[in-house]
Amino acid sequence: MPAAPPPPAVQPPVPPGPWTALLLGLGLSGVAGIVNQVVWQRALKLFLGGSETLSAMIVVLVFLFGLGAGAALASRRVGALRDPLRALAGIELGLALVNALVALLLGLDLTESVYAVQRLAQGLGLPLRLVYGLASAVLLLVPTLLMGATVPVASAGCQRQLGAQSRRLVPVLFVVNTLGAAVGALGASLWLLPAFGQRRALFAALACNALAGAVIGLLARRPAVDPVPPSAARWGGPLRRDELLGAVLGFLALGYEMLLFRALSLAHWPLPTTFAAGLAGFLVMWSVGVALAERVRGALVPVGLATALLLAGLPLLLAWDRSAAALGLWAAVGLYALPCVGFGLMYGVLVTRSARDWGRDVGRYAALNTLGSCLGILFFTLVGLGAPLAHGAVALALGTAAVALSETWPRRAAAVGLLGLAGAAVLGRGLALETTTGAGPDGPVEVWWGPDGVVEVGEDGTVWIDGLWHTRLTDGQDHIGRPYSWVMAMAAVTAHPGRPERALVVGAGVGITSVTLAGVEGLEIDGYEINRTLRRVVAARPDQTLGALDHPRIHWIWQDARTGMALDLQTYDIILSAPLHLRQAGSSQLLSREYLRLAKSRLAPGGVLAVYANEGEPAQALLVQRSLAELFAHRVSWYDGIVTVASDHPITVTPDSLAAWMERDDPLAAEMRQLDAELVADGQGGLYGLYDGSEALQIVGSVAITDDWPLLEYPEQAAAVVRAVPASQVVRPAENLSAAE
Repeated sequence: MPAAPPPPAVQPPVPPGPWTALLLGLGLSGVAGIVNQVVWQRALKLFLGGSETLSAMIVVLVFLFGLGAGAALASRRVGALRDPLRALAGIELGLALVNALVALLLGLDLTESVYAVQRLAQGLGLPLRLVYGLASAVLLLVPTLLMGATVPVASAGCQRQLGAQSRRLVPVLFVVNTLGAAVGALGASLWLLPAFGQRRALFAALACNALAGAVIGLLARRPAVDPVPPSAARWGGPLRRDELLGAVLGFLALGYEMLLFRALSLAHWPLPTTFAAGLAGFLVMWSVGVALAERVRGALVPVGLATALLLAGLPLLLAWDRSAAALGLWAAVGLYALPCVGFGLMYGVLVTRSARDWGRDVGRYAALNTLGSCLGILFFTLVGLGAPLAHGAVALALGTAAVALSETWPRRAAAVGLLGLAGAAVLGRGLALETTTGAGPDGPVEVWWGPDGVVEVGEDGTVWIDGLWHTRLTDGQDHIGRPYSWVMAMAAVTAHPGRPERALVVGAGVGITSVTLAGVEGLEIDGYEINRTLRRVVAARPDQTLGALDHPRIHWIWQDARTGMALDLQTYDIILSAPLHLRQAGSSQLLSREYLRLAKSRLAPGGVLAVYANEGEPAQALLVQRSLAELFAHRVSWYDGIVTVASDHPITVTPDSLAAWMERDDPLAAEMRQLDAELVADGQGGLYGLYDGSEALQIVGSVAITDDWPLLEYPEQAAAVVRAVPASQVVRPAENLSAAE
């Protein structure tokens, strides 16, 4: 008779130390993962068309795809691992190595190489967005694959090496890893980036991965186990209902994340702090839901329906938040993120029911959930955000209700189908709307919704973009001299030593600045504007935007200016550059040393650059002036420092020079005469009274704005870091000097 098979090895009881070490390692891994995502998104945005929406979509999409693919690959291979915990330690150490390589790449000046690739792609007729996506995949796929394998491999190690038997422990792994990610989101956005910059933030992530690998490596001393037999570890087979529901749940949850970020920006401004708080709130509340999943195993229907009600109430919460009873940011995040508890509860219930062989089944479920998340990001970024927020919220509510009712499948199959169709119909109706009306920051507004942002116009013509004041539409006269946009155009024109022939407006907005420049006869204007939603506003309000969209000498370019200037070698006599607000997320891109160097390279001899240069903390103005002082020999300011004009040609502004300009026959000269008379009548010394000169610019900041260190967007941190120093101490590197000098 054949010998009987030996009895299975009995794992000795596991002391608390290994469990604690594994959970600590997973938490550190979560911290590192989200720090990576935040830094990669900012770093790649410079080469992904600059758009916050586009770059966020591409990076998050590639990030999630890599996580899903990593989970899928791990679930297929984890059964063959004799020592999953040792493999997990290797994954963390591999991520540390990848971080070191990425930090090295960020330290290299690859700008011109990237621009050369973009020009080549443009010459070959390839869509730039396709190039951006492929480039992001090449850079991010390896580290995200490793990240995606983390939880499936940890699950296998728990079951096969630590002797875990209860499936209730599976959600714990997700909770710890996700809470670590929430800590990383806050730490990266609120501390690491403003304090150290992008590259050094990556070293913090590197340290977390290395420490996680070392801690988990201690667990590798546990007795190795035999691999799971292939029959038990088979990855294939038909998809189970819980796995399909997990994919749908991922679509809905990430779709809601897009709406959550939009609601927070409208109520609390699109600042770095706002985005960090929103991301952390989403992750924390989702983790709370997963942690509570065991308590509601049989209550998926009521949990789902309650989540649907919370989703449907999002528009009411936003309206209340924007009213006089406005919430603080953190209180608002707690309320907006409440539906995430429901998403986490449902996720925890479904993944627990799916887990039999933990490494295989957790990986399969995570992969399918992440695939749905990718589709949710893609759909809501490109399509769903084009509908009013209320329509998107109701559509998500109906979809979530359908997931809940599917628990009783197939008895309620018809109800599930009808709810899904109703959600699609609601969203389709919203996409068909050109505008809506609502309550804005100061009263009733007309609202334009689009993937690039939300534009609101009040009854008095005031324009807000994503909740931030932008400008005011005009009756044809009241824009002259009062908003900084008119002063910026006038200041640049009068600073130019000759008669300018070509100008560029970076951030064309509603077109009033461009039309002001067009008041110089014969001046041709290019206007870059990244927010395509504004195109619909300008088209709908031609009288209040001075006919800017159809002006024969204004050429609108609907893309990122940095990419546009990099790919187009056209030079200009005048460049105007005005980020919406200095503290807004992404404003550093249009005032960094690297951007200013690019803008300067597109100035013709004697050309001038005018920038929006003052807001909030004095440190912000000092940062801007330092960056300008490193690149330009001459600077003057207007309008109490709000506008700075810089050039390598001496700038001469006197009462006589302004009077000479006002004697011309140009429409701009007529506007200057009108404002001059009004200011004289008000006792303000005429137009020359708005001129500050150069004396106030002799003090600059101790540091400059760079692409790597977006300190400008953090006024409180900038105030603690930036010292005032004489401009005479600024050393201008030789490569920044113009030939004329």
